Amino acid sequence: MIARSACLGIGAPSILIEAFRRSASIRGSHKEVGWVATMQDVAKRANVAVSTVSYALSGARPVARATAERIRQAMEELDYEPNAMARGLARRRSYTLAMSFPEFDTAMGETVFGIVRGAQRAAAELGYHLAVWPVSRDRGGAELATIVRQGKADGVLLVEVAVADPRVSHLQEAEIPFVLVGRTEDSSAYAYVDIDFEEAIDSAVRRLHALGHERIAFVGRPQTQVATGYGPAVRSRTIYRASMESLGLAPATVSCDASPVAGRQLARSLWTQTNRPTALVVLNDMATLGLLAGFHEMGLDVPGDISVVGAVSSRPLSAMTYPPLTTSHGPGEEMGAYAAQALVALLDGQIAPTDCQRLVRCALVAGETIGPVPAP
Repeated sequence: MIARSACLGIGAPSILIEAFRRSASIRGSHKEVGWVATMQDVAKRANVAVSTVSYALSGARPVARATAERIRQAMEELDYEPNAMARGLARRRSYTLAMSFPEFDTAMGETVFGIVRGAQRAAAELGYHLAVWPVSRDRGGAELATIVRQGKADGVLLVEVAVADPRVSHLQEAEIPFVLVGRTEDSSAYAYVDIDFEEAIDSAVRRLHALGHERIAFVGRPQTQVATGYGPAVRSRTIYRASMESLGLAPATVSCDASPVAGRQLARSLWTQTNRPTALVVLNDMATLGLLAGFHEMGLDVPGDISVVGAVSSRPLSAMTYPPLTTSHGPGEEMGAYAAQALVALLDGQIAPTDCQRLVRCALVAGETIGPVPAP
């Protein structure tokens, strides 16, 4: 597993990242209207050769930390902004990262938006642009490989990963650098960052069991996502079953469309069952809203009559529900930033894919939707 420092960049180039980010807001009194600093001006101010400035910016060769600091200071004083096109020509790069989603068939959740935000910010700090590229899951890998070969992007961030994702095999065969935000069934050879679903779901089940619950049902993603092999939809069910069986309990899983309406309907269906659950673990933000609303409309008390835990929900969700949802938060921005940093490190040859594999833990955050098992 790669250390975070490696993804942020090692040595002199990382010192310059802050200068890239801040240069646009710094206005030195030395500048005349219309005057634009050049690399030669930076070299003269830092008292180094032009080639040394070039190496420091590109990372093509090591530069002493003290020298890099002088160059950074000169860049700030002169308001120098590296020419992305010139850098791209020199290194044969577009300085663009492609973030690939399967063609959108459902609404993007807040965690996914967080992944995009985190990747965009990290890419910008490293001098890259981020382009979102929806492609088909079946043929998208070949399309992405063509995009990179044509110089439109340097590498790919794959999001919404399936356990058997054709995009991965296409990119691997084409030798295109990529990082997964998610995991395939066997991701041991790939760079990836993913939520530690095993820890999140198992801890939710065990927390409910500690409160006396035995009839704990799992409400998962839509059946269409299970059918297409979407990683979280498939993996979460397997983890839930294993957790229940390890406690000697009978698992009960149900799929639900990602909408409050579907959640309301499911609330009524669950409550009319003869051997109804006393607690729910839910991996479906929109359905969670509907479930809580549906229970309220039936005059039920959460958690007095039934407990609800959100498994890896978005941060805003607990603030939107009444009562506030007990849940573990999906760290979208952290994952997106890590993925972008890792991809740039791969492009720079700093690491191998197997050095950049990370599972992000999601601690259970106490709300007001779980309690002791209700009396019979």
